[in-house]
Amino acid sequence: MSILLLDKEKDMTSFSAIKQAQKELGFSKAGHGGTLDPIATGVLPVFFDQSTKFLQYFNSETKEYIADFVFGINSNTQDITGLLSFESIDNEPDEKDIKNALKKFKGISKQLPPKFSAKKINGVPMYKLARKGQEFERKTQTINIFNIELLKYEFPKFQIKVLCSKGTYIRTLGVDIGKSLHQAVSMCELKRTKFGSLTLDETITLTKLKNLDKEAKMQYVKRVEEILIDIPQVKIRSSEVTKFQNGCQIKAREIEDTGKHFIFNKKELLGLAIVDENFMINPLKVLTKGEKIRNELK
Repeated sequence: MSILLLDKEKDMTSFSAIKQAQKELGFSKAGHGGTLDPIATGVLPVFFDQSTKFLQYFNSETKEYIADFVFGINSNTQDITGLLSFESIDNEPDEKDIKNALKKFKGISKQLPPKFSAKKINGVPMYKLARKGQEFERKTQTINIFNIELLKYEFPKFQIKVLCSKGTYIRTLGVDIGKSLHQAVSMCELKRTKFGSLTLDETITLTKLKNLDKEAKMQYVKRVEEILIDIPQVKIRSSEVTKFQNGCQIKAREIEDTGKHFIFNKKELLGLAIVDENFMINPLKVLTKGEKIRNELK
């Protein structure tokens, strides 16, 4: 079970980044948690082969970003990669104005996703509809800004750090901050510094990865249980392994919590299961024999 914590570099799509990582490490399949736009850099967890089965269980409730914005620019994409128009600034905001504006956005609020985003309408990403000039209705979504602070301000640019819930669009947040100051604003830089419990310090760029030999590359590949640390582990006996692999219920021992658990026999990860209120183990995801062998090799 293999997962790479990638520091995605600028000017590449998340899809391109994971495909290059897949090629470098020799895996047959790849998926990722949390899309980063081409302008963005930072933490991008890449799940390989059967690890992709666990993507839906990846805890992505909180993310941290450092973002740079510029006053006086409107953009149809809300960042400097779009069609830009420029506005003159009569009243230059001071640092106190910006800090007061940021306070208004802390906590739970509603946010209207940008037209140029991967959010789907009837199965079609909105950016594809927007590029064709089609009109469509966007619905607001609930977001939570746990913390927001001003890091730097040198007119016309300001930099903020944001800890937020899943689904928050940082470029939209910047535009809304600008509106509260009666200013046009566009995002010019974005770095994701945390993804749940994962930090930028644990990542590697594709550029660095490509310059390593195979053994050194694999040092950056983690096991699924090392990444999904919120899911507890439970061990079963060797005599119960076949029953689990066949999808049968097993009685859990020495366990107090219900819900999702990784299932182990000794040090071998067998899969994922739900422990019900009767403390019965119900298999959800069962690893094949071949996948378990690859897991041991990692």
